[in-house]
Amino acid sequence: MISFVHTADWQIGKPFASITDPAKRARVQQERIEAIRRIGSVVRERRAAFVVVAGDLFDSPTPTNAVVAAALDAIASLEVPVYCIPGNHDHGGPGSLWDQAFFKSEHRRLAANFHLLLEPEPVVVDLAGGAAEPASVVLLPCPLRRRHEADDPTAWIRTLDFTPFGERPRIMIAHGSTTVFASGGTSQADDEEPTAAGINTLALDRLPLDELDYLALGDWHGFLAAGPKAFYSGAPEVDRFPKPGQRPGQVAVVAAARGDQPRVEPVATGRFRWLVHAFDLGDDGPRQLDDWLAEAARPTAPGEPGFDAALARLEVSGSVSLAQRAEFDRIVESWTARLLRLDLDDQTVLAPSADEIRELAERPGDPIIARVATELVAMLDGTAAAAATAPAAEPDVIRRAVHILHALVTAADTEPAEAQPPACDARTAAEPAAALPAPAEEAAP
Repeated sequence: MISFVHTADWQIGKPFASITDPAKRARVQQERIEAIRRIGSVVRERRAAFVVVAGDLFDSPTPTNAVVAAALDAIASLEVPVYCIPGNHDHGGPGSLWDQAFFKSEHRRLAANFHLLLEPEPVVVDLAGGAAEPASVVLLPCPLRRRHEADDPTAWIRTLDFTPFGERPRIMIAHGSTTVFASGGTSQADDEEPTAAGINTLALDRLPLDELDYLALGDWHGFLAAGPKAFYSGAPEVDRFPKPGQRPGQVAVVAAARGDQPRVEPVATGRFRWLVHAFDLGDDGPRQLDDWLAEAARPTAPGEPGFDAALARLEVSGSVSLAQRAEFDRIVESWTARLLRLDLDDQTVLAPSADEIRELAERPGDPIIARVATELVAMLDGTAAAAATAPAAEPDVIRRAVHILHALVTAADTEPAEAQPPACDARTAAEPAAALPAPAEEAAP
């Protein structure tokens, strides 16, 4: 058997425009390069003979020169041959990245171990393995020449004569969606770029599967079996909030031999955590949310990153008092600063407590605030008096107005009192003239 690493969907140069902080965005982009180096650790630990990249090495057919150079330098660090096909994001059509002079120059200078498979034709790869391993394997690349390919990229394999390959293991490499899944038959594609039916579709059921030993697939960003011999490796670094059942942040370590079922093991290479959670605020809800985020973003092991390598999407619902809302806002502000990204679907309902309403409405030193608070609460209750003095308003708008009023009052109450002049004692107050010099008599004319 021959052991190799199957990976795909690196999408180096992905912009991550939804991360607004430039430093955080740059860190997430850089992590995609670091993920390649972690693949190198897997290669060395598992003694893999080579690496297969099943498309979308780059996020765009026009990455910047800096992105190209960084990616090729990281590929060189793998220290084994790397065989790659173009995917839909970095397709191999005329004028694409792969034809550019800068890429070709940096390819020669930085990564002699990188082999780009631009043609749909068999490639026999000689190996430097031991006596128990095959001397060579056959790669059957199915590159995408356009971003949206109407024809099945694997169709050429259906009529291929396999006789010249003898007992060499045969590995197909393809990028696209398929309707043939071991788990139940639902088509899956790059879920960031939905396409029409029939675009970049791999008809695996029409292939001569007995002649193939492993089908290395790319496009779906989580590890997934598409059949006994067909697997999506998923992206090596998580790059989006995962859907239920996805297993992102993996590579596939494959052991294949001619005529045998492949042995496929997913190995984690992802570092970032993309957290998804629905939270119903009840009693002490804001504090529970704070505790959940602290636990979910905790480092998994000594030396591993914590909240600074986590992104979260939260759906928050339930009723909160004015004080709870203020605490909730402080917690959100804190975690927005800590996390690489925080998406908040805030469905909470503001429900001031009786004590909070009374505190606002009964402020003898602030008659205007008391009056406004009383009218807002009356409007919220829908009383006739409020309806006669103010136009109708949405309850949520009124609650937000009460919340703003409460925040203003709370801020004013917590401000330090202005410095007062020093107090004087009773004797000084009674005899102010004694402390002053007597005025001089006017000179006689």
